[in-house]
Amino acid sequence: MTKKLIYLLFIFSGLVAKAQIPQQDISIDTSVFPKEKVELSINSNVLLAGELLQYKAFNLDLSNKKSKLSKILYVSMRNENDSVVFVHKLKVENGTASGDFFTPATLQTGVYRLISYTNFSKNNTQDAYVEKNIYIINTFVKTIETKKAIDTVKVNLATINPKEANTAKTVQITSSKKSYGFREKVILNLKNNIKSAGGNYILSIRKINPVEISEKVSKTAKSESSGIFYVPELRGELISGLVLSNKEGKPVSGKEVSLTIPGKDFVFKIAKTNANGRFFFSVNEAYNVDQSIIQLYTSEEDAANYSLVLDKKDFDLGKSDPVALKLDSNLKDWLQERSVQLQIENAYFDTKKDSILNNKINPAFYDNLGTVFLLDDYTRFPSVKETFVEVVTMAAIRGSGTNSRFLVNNEYDPNGTAKFNDIPPLVLMDGMLVQNNDDLINFNAREINSIRVVTKPYRYGPKIYSGIIAVETKKGDFVPTISKNYVEELNLPPVIKKKEQYSADYTDNASLSRIPDYRVQLLWQPNVNLSREGYSTSFYTSDVSGDFEISLEGYTDDGTFISSKNYFKVIEN
Repeated sequence: MTKKLIYLLFIFSGLVAKAQIPQQDISIDTSVFPKEKVELSINSNVLLAGELLQYKAFNLDLSNKKSKLSKILYVSMRNENDSVVFVHKLKVENGTASGDFFTPATLQTGVYRLISYTNFSKNNTQDAYVEKNIYIINTFVKTIETKKAIDTVKVNLATINPKEANTAKTVQITSSKKSYGFREKVILNLKNNIKSAGGNYILSIRKINPVEISEKVSKTAKSESSGIFYVPELRGELISGLVLSNKEGKPVSGKEVSLTIPGKDFVFKIAKTNANGRFFFSVNEAYNVDQSIIQLYTSEEDAANYSLVLDKKDFDLGKSDPVALKLDSNLKDWLQERSVQLQIENAYFDTKKDSILNNKINPAFYDNLGTVFLLDDYTRFPSVKETFVEVVTMAAIRGSGTNSRFLVNNEYDPNGTAKFNDIPPLVLMDGMLVQNNDDLINFNAREINSIRVVTKPYRYGPKIYSGIIAVETKKGDFVPTISKNYVEELNLPPVIKKKEQYSADYTDNASLSRIPDYRVQLLWQPNVNLSREGYSTSFYTSDVSGDFEISLEGYTDDGTFISSKNYFKVIEN
């Protein structure tokens, strides 16, 4: 069944070539696609400015089993005006994705909406996205009430009375003791009492906030615009748009479009518009930059007849009713204490920061083909033309001005009689498609690092080339100087990188003995695999006393939701 669906998706993508399609343009029965939804777990719904919001999203089908469709998932936080605080794009692995967000001191005290969705889940009429209310208290900025609130959310001081949860039928959580001192090692054991092993879980250990939320804000209806079908991002992120005729304002078919995501490990793709004038790119490669370039692949004279229109992926929730967050005066002492602790913790951020894992470097699509000329290994010439004559002997520049062109010298066809010799080569600079040859010919040759030449015919996407000329500059920041009507700069933030969470270790670690430790989040493990034998881990307490909650949440492989909790105390030594 899965193979059949994937096959249909490839046909479907080839027909519509767009991440979102008007229903009238769809010629197949979309009911063959299984539904998809997202669930969300967080470390706390009450945060002070300066704390870290940590989350994990589960991409599921309707039976709560991990979905096999979308490979990209989005998490976003909005205020009551639907202004975006952040949008994170995450790669889905094993049906889940996780990340975090540092709540800045610029955020006003208030109620925020944290949502998560996939492009495909937006087809759902009632659960297009999952939503959680986040209550942020900013002790650094005075709250300014600009309009009368319709709702009021009260944050009251609460009496903490944790009780050991009955987890005998699911997962039994036990710690080595019920009470610990400062900076003491805690050994945690999880006993699996679930009939079906497997699944993916999140393990969070955090001090219980002495707050109680009353009159919680009601959730909004979870639906997207009707009349639109959203294609699942099956292999990677979908980037789509239209090519329009400037004269008639209608979509144009058969036009080629290129995408470049620049960088040392650049991504280059070519697509052709379908019968509806739509194009799309599926990007499954990792990249590290925020801005990309999309070009209409044609001459500058012809390009003046067309315009590129890119699809937006904005998720418009609409404004919500203004809400006032009313704080209990009895919370003053706790807020002052916690505010000081946060400032001290953030002052030692460099000592305790997480390790960000680098993305895997993507080899260029032509990999190691051809010959690379490192220009520093040769006598440097002042112009690119002279460099091609004296150094890059496997390629050449012919003609001048607007008639200039590049060609490659195929050693197997010295007389130029082969079938593909009259086809231009693909010319790239720092991964950018060069259509105006003067961009390369007039470039400062001393700023070029290397030139790779592939002299054999090469097919890439919908086009065939006589070869490839790939130029790499020293700074790696070349941008084509082409008229705006057929080149678009696209804001394309990369997928959030994975992190290795900071873990305090006080075993014979003298360097940490003088550094204060006011962590309230003692452990955050977003990918716990619970085997039949269970799971064990360890961590250290901090210099913060109080009651701490151990929370395990997740889904088994058969779709059963598991939630287990336990508690322990930390007391001053």
